[in-house]
Amino acid sequence: MIRLHRLAKLGLACALACTAAGLALAQDRTAFLAKETNNCARCELRAASLDRRDLTGADLSGADLRGATFSGAVLRGANLPGANLAGVSLKRHDLSGANLSGANLQGASFHRAILRGANLADADARGANLDLAILTSASLQRANLVQALLFQVDASGADFRQAKLNAALMGSARLLVARLDGADLTFADLWDARLTNASLRGAILADANLHAATLLRADMSGVRGERADFDQAVLRGANLADAVLAAADFLRADLSDADLSRADLRGARLSAAKLFNTIQSGTDLQGAIMPDNSVHP
Repeated sequence: MIRLHRLAKLGLACALACTAAGLALAQDRTAFLAKETNNCARCELRAASLDRRDLTGADLSGADLRGATFSGAVLRGANLPGANLAGVSLKRHDLSGANLSGANLQGASFHRAILRGANLADADARGANLDLAILTSASLQRANLVQALLFQVDASGADFRQAKLNAALMGSARLLVARLDGADLTFADLWDARLTNASLRGAILADANLHAATLLRADMSGVRGERADFDQAVLRGANLADAVLAAADFLRADLSDADLSRADLRGARLSAAKLFNTIQSGTDLQGAIMPDNSVHP
């Protein structure tokens, strides 16, 4: 009986605590919507009108913002980790330095948005629209960007390590000095992308489209790029040591001064490719079509 009484008291205490927490959140929400504060962590803000609000540095961590409108709002340095922004439109908005780590950004639009130095680590941005966005020096480690739109994005110096970029559309993207180590770019479209001095160590590029991409001095050691398309790509001075590039297409590609040590190029097409001064120590070219169209034994 004593134990049951104690359990009952504990249950009542928990209920009172939950009620108090709920009241506190309701009060925070009321104050936030009344523009008395810019902080509303874990608030229920679905379909809220936040138009023309200056939310610089606002704390909206864990808030549910689905359906909210942000026309003319400023979100520089906003704190939004774990927030739910699925389907929200933030196109052309300034989110420089914003914290969106772990946020739900599925289907959200950041078209032409400024995300310079923003933190999107572990964010779920599947199908999000980031076309023409500025992501320079942003962190996107482990972010889920499957089928995301990143056409002409400027992500120079951005960190995409271990990110999921399967089937992402990244045509003409600027990824100068970007870090994509261990990223999964299976079926990604990187047509005409610029990856000068980028790091892609251990990245997966199987069936990816890198037609006419610029990979000058890129570190692609250990890349898995079976059947990838490097037609007319520029890979001068690139590090492809230990890369798996079986059946990849290097038609008219420039591989001058590239390191192909121990690379697997079995069945690859190297027709009209430039291989001047390449390092081919231990390179496997069995069945590859060579620059003169002969088949390597």
